[in-house]
Amino acid sequence: MPSVKPENTFIHSVHRHLSPSTYHEKMNNPYHGGTPDVWYSGNAGDLWVEYKFLPRVPQRSIVVANLSELQKDWLERRHEEGRTVAVIVGCPSGGIILRDPEEWTATFTAVEYNNRLLDRKQIAAWIAQTTTR
Repeated sequence: MPSVKPENTFIHSVHRHLSPSTYHEKMNNPYHGGTPDVWYSGNAGDLWVEYKFLPRVPQRSIVVANLSELQKDWLERRHEEGRTVAVIVGCPSGGIILRDPEEWTATFTAVEYNNRLLDRKQIAAWIAQTTTR
């Protein structure tokens, strides 16, 4: 039996806080790279989220999202189209939400990351607020 990746464990821990009215679907297309991990849909619109997971908060400045070129391209094109997209970078104590291309490629210090840190329930609330009225 294959082990569950920490990123997927994090995603499921966020989803536990979503109400059934927030539809979500895990995206997995081995023939088309770059598509975000999860599509959310509600009566206020769609949201596409690429999740990343850090096993611990970095002690030095890093680009926390660490997106592939295909992921950057997909997200940037949808962002330019006016779609709602985000990158959520999780860690054991929560995560941060990055909402635009400048943030996806930004360098963060541990202090900056921790200052933006939301718990899983807060992340789920943001997802619900973004997709439902």
